[in-house]
Amino acid sequence: MRYRETGNVHLDFHRTTNGTIGYLRQRYGIEMLDNILRRTAQDVYRAIRDDLMAGNPEHLLEHWTYYLEREGGEFTVERTPTEISVTVHSCPAAAYLAERGIPLDPAFRHQTTVLNEALAEGTPFEVTTEVIDDFRYVQTIRKR
Repeated sequence: MRYRETGNVHLDFHRTTNGTIGYLRQRYGIEMLDNILRRTAQDVYRAIRDDLMAGNPEHLLEHWTYYLEREGGEFTVERTPTEISVTVHSCPAAAYLAERGIPLDPAFRHQTTVLNEALAEGTPFEVTTEVIDDFRYVQTIRKR
């Protein structure tokens, strides 16, 4: 997997991400934030997107599960012949922020939705995000 960091993780990354999302949303609006997230999905995560375009969802699944495991997230993976779902029972980013009394920006979960949708654009897959609450969500990779 290309997107694998193995050194120490400084979890204040989540604080920075949350703050950056809030700043962009407030200063430039949700449309600009969405454009940045789309470009991130399609340019920065190009290898994952290329695999989706080739009909292979495993790189995206490995990306999700690697970071959830690395940060101690609670999740389950379910597979059927037509879809793969990752149910996040406890999001490590949201938990980290909550432990420090930092509220999630209203667009924090929105970023996941937009990134997933942009990764799937023009591929044989639909990638959806069902937000249950700040700590729980379901990401699904489904054949179109």
